[in-house]
Amino acid sequence: MSTVTEKNENEEFHAITDLTEDSETDSHPNATMTIVDHLDELRWRIIRSVAYVGVAFIVSLFFTKSVLRFLQKPAGNIQFQALTMEEPLLVFFKVSFYLALIAASPLILTEINRFVSPGLTKREKSILAPIVIGGPTLFIAGALFAYYFLLPPMLHFFGAFSEGVSPIHQRLDFYISLVSSIMLYMGLCFQMPIVIFGLAMAGLVTSRHLIKIWRYAIFSASLVAAIITPDPTAFSMLLVMGALCGLYFLSILLLKCFGK
Repeated sequence: MSTVTEKNENEEFHAITDLTEDSETDSHPNATMTIVDHLDELRWRIIRSVAYVGVAFIVSLFFTKSVLRFLQKPAGNIQFQALTMEEPLLVFFKVSFYLALIAASPLILTEINRFVSPGLTKREKSILAPIVIGGPTLFIAGALFAYYFLLPPMLHFFGAFSEGVSPIHQRLDFYISLVSSIMLYMGLCFQMPIVIFGLAMAGLVTSRHLIKIWRYAIFSASLVAAIITPDPTAFSMLLVMGALCGLYFLSILLLKCFGK
C-alpha cells in the first residue's frame, strides 16, 4: 500500500515539474532565431545603415564647400574649370556623398558586427573588434598620408612640367575624381595591419611566416605603389612603397606583442 502511495506521489511530482518546465519554456522562448527572424533583423539593420548615411549626407552638405577648398589646395596654381553648368553641382553632391560614407562607416560597421557576432565564437569576435575600431582610423590615416605626402609632389610635377608648354586648366570633376581615388587607394592600403591581424587570429599566418616572406612583401609593395601613383616620378612611388613596407613590419611587431 505504501509503495502505491509513493508511486502516486512521484507521478504527481513529475507532473508538477513538467508543468513548471512548460511554463518556463513558454515565458522564455527559444533563443534560436529562424531564417525569417534573421532576414527581418538584416532588413532593419540595412534600413538603419541607410538612415545613418542619409543623416550624415544632410550634415555633410554644410561642410562640402570647405572640403572642396581643402581638396584643391595641393593643386597650387592650377586653374579649375567646369565644361557644363551642372558639373559644379554634381561635384558638390559627389563629395557630400563621400563624406557621408566616411562619417557613417563606424556605425555601419557596428551594425554588421552586431548582426554576425551572435553566431561567432569568442575567438572570432576578437577578430571583429579591431576591424570595427581600427578600420576607419587606419583609412583616415591613409587618406591623410595621400593628401599631405603623396598629392603635393605629384601635382607639383605636373604643374612644373607644363610650364613653358601650356597652362593647365584642369576640369574640376576629373581633378576631384583623381584626388578621391588616390586617397581611397591609400586608405584601403592602410588596412593592411587589420587584414594581417585577422589572418593571424584565424591561425592562417604567424609573425615568423611573415618574416620569412619579407622579400615578396617588398616586391608586392613596389607593384602596388607603381599602380596607384599616376605620375612617372620615382619619388611618389617610393613614398607609397615605404609606407606599405612600414605597415607590413609594424604588423609583424604587433603580432609578436600578441604572441602570434
